[in-house]
Amino acid sequence: MFLTEDEIALIESAKEYLTAFLTNYREFHPFAMIMDKKKYIYPLEHEVENEFPNPMSLINLYEQTFYNEIKKEYILGILCINVWIHLNVKGIIKKRNAIEIRIIGINYKKKMVLLYKVKNDKSVIFQEIIGYNAE
Repeated sequence: MFLTEDEIALIESAKEYLTAFLTNYREFHPFAMIMDKKKYIYPLEHEVENEFPNPMSLINLYEQTFYNEIKKEYILGILCINVWIHLNVKGIIKKRNAIEIRIIGINYKKKMVLLYKVKNDKSVIFQEIIGYNAE
């Protein structure tokens, strides 16, 4: 898998937020960040009408924002979604915590999954990125 320097910077910035969410709550609502033409990275703010927003409505809102804003003053966006995946390890199916990462550029999209663990001391360990899909 090939990631650009900008994509790596966006993923690393997202990990800082993910660590805070996972340390405090062990989960998170979908969230997004965006990079402007000067390479500054900002979290996308959204107005939440209730304490537990519908994850699909947040995902749709962020993707629509990317569609509207990429090419104008922004060049790259990242959307992070808390997911469970099932891995086959030596014939045993294991359910694992993961983050689906969607990177949206000017003319492309990339999807990947980042495995993570929240330890008993509430520290977060990010593991390997698995799977890759470019559009």
